[in-house]
Amino acid sequence: MMGCETVVDIDIPEGESRLTVNALMGPGDPIQVTVHASKGTLEVGEIDEVTNATVTINGTDGISETVNKTTWDLSTNTNYYTFSFIPKSSVTYTLTAIAPGFEQVESRTTIPEVTPIIGVDTASEWVDGYRESRIDITFKDPAGLNDAYECKFYALIYEIDTAGGQLTYYPVVQELYAYLSGVGDFFNQETGELIFTDELFDGKTHTQRINYDYQLPFFESDTFSQDSFNIEDFVSTYLITELRTLTEDYYLFQTTYTKYQFSSGDPFAQPVQVYNNIDSGFGIFAGFNSSFDTLQVSKGLLPSPLDP
Repeated sequence: MMGCETVVDIDIPEGESRLTVNALMGPGDPIQVTVHASKGTLEVGEIDEVTNATVTINGTDGISETVNKTTWDLSTNTNYYTFSFIPKSSVTYTLTAIAPGFEQVESRTTIPEVTPIIGVDTASEWVDGYRESRIDITFKDPAGLNDAYECKFYALIYEIDTAGGQLTYYPVVQELYAYLSGVGDFFNQETGELIFTDELFDGKTHTQRINYDYQLPFFESDTFSQDSFNIEDFVSTYLITELRTLTEDYYLFQTTYTKYQFSSGDPFAQPVQVYNNIDSGFGIFAGFNSSFDTLQVSKGLLPSPLDP
């Protein structure tokens, strides 16, 4: 038996390129916005930066600023539209962006009120021959707000130099790997981000237990060599805990984007639509607020700027 086949050419219309705008804003730092041109479904390669856009942010507190030039950030190799004002919590910000050849896009978001950390407690235990460190974070969840949270952890030491015959301290911070397997928790294994909602503890005081891997930052000094001595014998080390309160847009974007990353390249994975809140375009404009706790892990022989 012989089979027949028919080749059918299908014209897939090319999607119109739209502005892709991304900005996650928190308290204490100016807003940085990236603008790119989207690609069609069958187009490959990196998306192109748009450096001739006009980006405006207006706040319900009366703030208004327009930026039409980018600045290059060496640490991220990215062009940003950087605003001069510091965003505030509970203010609604409207972002608009337009560039030659593109339709204007718009989005709105806010920075939620901060959720203070009540307490932090740490412990360690040996499990299957490995030392596991864990941290318990306690906070009071506001009632009826459908809050979402994100935890981040950092190791802190102070690099020491003896220029001019005096001890000079430079903070060195490294983000830590954290993990857990609780029901209803969403963990991004690529970046160490831990995201969860208050569905099971709305309006209650809650303690979240998380495992983490404490690794000291790389240490450089003109006086000491990290290879020749144990850092913790000389300098104090610290664990910084950050508890972020997220807007719903932030939560939906972060969780769907990470699921998309996990499913990329897997032919058996369910397709994932990354959350988008940019009208007439793509991307995310969302806010968060942070509370911090700093815990001393070890006491060194040398004084520390954080010593009482």
